[in-house]
Amino acid sequence: MKQNVKIFLIALGIGMISAFVVCYKIEPTIISNALETKVTYFYVGSYNDINSANSKKSNYNNALIYSSDGIYSVIIGIYNKKESIELMESYFLDKGINFRKKEVKASQELIKAMRDYELLIATSDKSYYENLNKSLLKLFSEYINK
Repeated sequence: MKQNVKIFLIALGIGMISAFVVCYKIEPTIISNALETKVTYFYVGSYNDINSANSKKSNYNNALIYSSDGIYSVIIGIYNKKESIELMESYFLDKGINFRKKEVKASQELIKAMRDYELLIATSDKSYYENLNKSLLKLFSEYINK
């Protein structure tokens, strides 16, 4: 019986030490990666040089340029919730805009900031979409320029 208690205490000690190492040394990177979620952005073109991107951007109100791995994408909208993505997809198609969609990782901070705007998109008339989209693009611009 004493032998079983010793084995149990040793296993408990090893488990506690392992949990400490995981929680305080390794886990912060795991948690930050797990908490990052993806947002979907709508873009009208991707270019290898900034001048071409700026030229395309001038054709769209409130568009912004997002640079990733040397590719400059002209973004016209960014959303997180499926309902918002579908509504804005329909909105852009109704306006005759040809676009593509892509996902990018975003922090929980950005997702929380986007939440209210996306709720407004889901509950408001299409006449407000332009201003709500402008606000979301501004949030994303501030996020990527940190």
